[in-house]
Amino acid sequence: MNWIWIAIRAAGLTGYLLLTISLLVGIYSHIPRKRGSFLTFHQIIGQVALLFIGIHAYLLIFDMYQPFSVSELLIPFTASYEPVLSGLGTISFYLLIIVVLTSDFMKKVGQSAWKKAHYLVFPLWFVSEIHGLFLGTDSASLWALALYGGSVLMVSMATIFLVWKKLSKKQKQSSVVT
Repeated sequence: MNWIWIAIRAAGLTGYLLLTISLLVGIYSHIPRKRGSFLTFHQIIGQVALLFIGIHAYLLIFDMYQPFSVSELLIPFTASYEPVLSGLGTISFYLLIIVVLTSDFMKKVGQSAWKKAHYLVFPLWFVSEIHGLFLGTDSASLWALALYGGSVLMVSMATIFLVWKKLSKKQKQSSVVT
């Protein structure tokens, strides 16, 4: 049994799942109520997702079937194996680094820059979805299709709800002003 291959798959799927959970908790945190520890949970899950995705990428160097060089991992679209899909994984990893670092240093980068960087989570999640769905070796499995499809459904519905909430809030504010 190829333990490296299993660890690569497990780390990638775990990172994706944690990224999805962090995104959903981040969206959920916009619902008015006592916030409590949601923000802390959201941040920690995002950081742990980054760790697992980093492990996923690192282990690809040691894969016996299709090893990646360090440069193939670090420079998008240069991999000999599925360069576009592999490059999307690299790009999503870089975007996640930006989101996590700007969150960790929000006071230094400023709230405006942090907010703009934080919205990168939507394209980064989408690109991660494409990377995993079309490059993952388990993607044809029913459980993987349910994971990816369920994630798309949950994130889409939560995003629609968030946008609707923000638009209705703006509409209420503009009707109060006039």
